[in-house]
Amino acid sequence: MMRLVAGLLLIVFLVAGCGQKDTTAMNHKFERLEYQISTLETINSSFNDQHFAKLTQKYIALVHEYQDTLGKDEARKRLIDMGEQLDSYCLPCTGVLYVEAKKF
Repeated sequence: MMRLVAGLLLIVFLVAGCGQKDTTAMNHKFERLEYQISTLETINSSFNDQHFAKLTQKYIALVHEYQDTLGKDEARKRLIDMGEQLDSYCLPCTGVLYVEAKKF
């Protein structure tokens, strides 16, 4: 009887752990890309428009890659937050991010 109870408890713990998602790798990717973007936010940022545009597209692609993990609300929030961050540095990038956010 004890073996049966112990076996059932083991199965319950294993199944309970299966539903959790490891988001560590995802968070590292976002942090790395956000850091790359932040290094362009300088007084000379007007010379970095092409770099902003390239990194903005990478950010959008990353959000789409993890949209199932993030969920619609979090994906939309991340795009809008990045748009607000880039508002002073790259207005076209902000527009692209807001358009993508509306798709969620």
